Amino acid sequence: MQFRLKRSLVMTRMHLVTLAGTLTLGAPVLAQPTDLTLEQKEQKIAAANLQEITVTATRTSRKVSDVPESISVVDTEQIRTRQATDMSDILRYLPNIELGGGPRNLGLNPVIRGLGDDRILFLLDGARQDFNRGHNARIFTDPSLLKRVDVMRGPASTTWGSGALGGVISFTTLDATDLLRTGERFGVKLRGGFQSMNEHYIPGISAYGLLGEQFDYLLDFSYRNAADDIRHGDGSRLQHSRFESYASLAKFNWTPSDHQFMFSAQTFDQLGEVPSNSQAAATPDTLVDRHTEQRNYTLRYRYENEDNTWLNPEILVYHNTTHSLEKRLFDQRRDATDFSTTGVNAHNSSQLNLGEFVSQLFTYGIDYYHNEAKGKRNGATRTEFPRGSTDVVGIYLQDEITLWDRLSLTPGVRWDHFDNQADGIATSSNTNSRVNFKLGGALKITDWFSIVGGYNEAFRAPTLSELFTTGTHFSCGPGCANLFTPNPNLKPETAFNKEIGARIQKSDLFYENDQLTVRGAYFHNKVKNFVDLMVDFVFYPVPGNPGLGGTTSSDNVHNAVLKGFEIEANYAMKYAYTGFSYAQTRGYNRTDGGVLSNVQPDKWIVLAGLKWPDYDLSLGWRSSIVSAQNRVPTGGTPTPGYTLHDLTLAWAPQNGPAKGFRIDFGVDNLTDKDYRRHLSVLKDPGRNYKLAVSYQF
Repeated sequence: MQFRLKRSLVMTRMHLVTLAGTLTLGAPVLAQPTDLTLEQKEQKIAAANLQEITVTATRTSRKVSDVPESISVVDTEQIRTRQATDMSDILRYLPNIELGGGPRNLGLNPVIRGLGDDRILFLLDGARQDFNRGHNARIFTDPSLLKRVDVMRGPASTTWGSGALGGVISFTTLDATDLLRTGERFGVKLRGGFQSMNEHYIPGISAYGLLGEQFDYLLDFSYRNAADDIRHGDGSRLQHSRFESYASLAKFNWTPSDHQFMFSAQTFDQLGEVPSNSQAAATPDTLVDRHTEQRNYTLRYRYENEDNTWLNPEILVYHNTTHSLEKRLFDQRRDATDFSTTGVNAHNSSQLNLGEFVSQLFTYGIDYYHNEAKGKRNGATRTEFPRGSTDVVGIYLQDEITLWDRLSLTPGVRWDHFDNQADGIATSSNTNSRVNFKLGGALKITDWFSIVGGYNEAFRAPTLSELFTTGTHFSCGPGCANLFTPNPNLKPETAFNKEIGARIQKSDLFYENDQLTVRGAYFHNKVKNFVDLMVDFVFYPVPGNPGLGGTTSSDNVHNAVLKGFEIEANYAMKYAYTGFSYAQTRGYNRTDGGVLSNVQPDKWIVLAGLKWPDYDLSLGWRSSIVSAQNRVPTGGTPTPGYTLHDLTLAWAPQNGPAKGFRIDFGVDNLTDKDYRRHLSVLKDPGRNYKLAVSYQF
């Protein structure tokens, strides 16, 4: 399925017409809202955070504190307060996570514990996001559509299959019930924002409501216009970083009795003149007019009946597409790239109680997905992005065992089989299979102190481009070109992670309803058969290139070890909060010796804030203290350390004439620091003033 929108104005009209149609579905209600006060909301949020729920680690609803894996959750309030415009704003305060690729959102690539790019699995409402193209981001979504983001650090293939060597980043979109206030059956939310670093304008509108008692709907449209290039701390500009984007979400939930049906459709479109490699500076011969489109369609069915402990099924069917069209400005060459994923996941959970002190929850199911990719240049097949497909099927079983409400054990096993096919080259298939195991455990020493540990395996099947790419990599003069050569014999990358940690959760420590949380973990991750891009640049004929310039191919080149730890602590009371985190990762090449290049530096995060419930006001401050990264391979480029300070101010009146308004003000990089993140070649933004205003009625 492909979508072609010739002009951005056409898209805007289409989105607005759809939204206007939805506004006719219902009328404003009905009953007077009985909102909680801001103080009550903050207490409710704080209590919920202490018992955060996740499905990322086990595919069942579990408290974050009870799963042995390292999970971080960024909730709706944090996304709003940070005025997030891209993935960097959402993830940058989490331990052992770094954003590489530079400040252009089309080039952002997260790194978790030294593993990034396609070694991280992205999920959007549970659907895999497998788009993969060199120097490009892999997922595109507007943060204003998100309810929460779960980040699992460490391998997770036993639960999620191929790709989760470094971890899982799971995005969950809003529902109508997240926006409806008490007593309401229909609502509209208008919002707007501005950011100074690139004159970024951010309007949006949501319409949502209930029809009867079983059906709810949400329609959202947002527009972004970065009218200027990104400003650095030294006053210079990142040329050709302007863009215009549109995003929409249509989400419907129908809950007849114990059955739940959800359907969502999401769109994202971005236009701009950028270099073909979004992670690099623009030059006249690399500048392109790029239009990126992503579409996501998801259908989910669940059955939940408290009286039936054996039957708790969920079926998820999804289809997503990514289309990129680039017109190179200096010669008008047109490159089109299309990638799609179609998948289904079906699983069931069965509760078994073996006595008063022992219970088991079995989760078992099957995953299947099909990836398809193709590229064209001026209408003809583009060998640098070959037409190909991947089929993966996985079967898994997990048992969550609870003993005496103190000890939990979670063994699991999964078998995956993958088959890659490509058109138009001599050796065009790659088939393999893999069995992964996991074992996790959590022991509650007291009601507030527990220790956790686990062993997890993961694998990543080679991508279509790694296996089958042919054509020209780069030119080196008249009669000289470096050529891609396919390698259909690549082995899957595999990871074996051991982890141990401790957690403290204590309330009413110094004051009534205050809360302290402390989490720490040490990990040791052994990764085998790393796939690397090997460039052999020579001025004589070699196999695969009868001329000059040599060859480029992917190969399994080394084994590696990544180890380190993270610790985070947070304390909250009625009028204030504070916290910190520290994270460290070390990566070693066990084949050739030395260190790995793609490892983030050590990082401290220190935060504090004040709350004035009587005035519906909160003030926050965060500092990111990033060490210099001098642990680089021979010939690599070290990165100086830096310190950033960010401020946030939120006012959300609950009563009086301003009720329904919310105003967020913030300053990122308060001292206008001129800096570059270690995993980027481009400098990051300087001081950025941010303002967001919304009104809900």
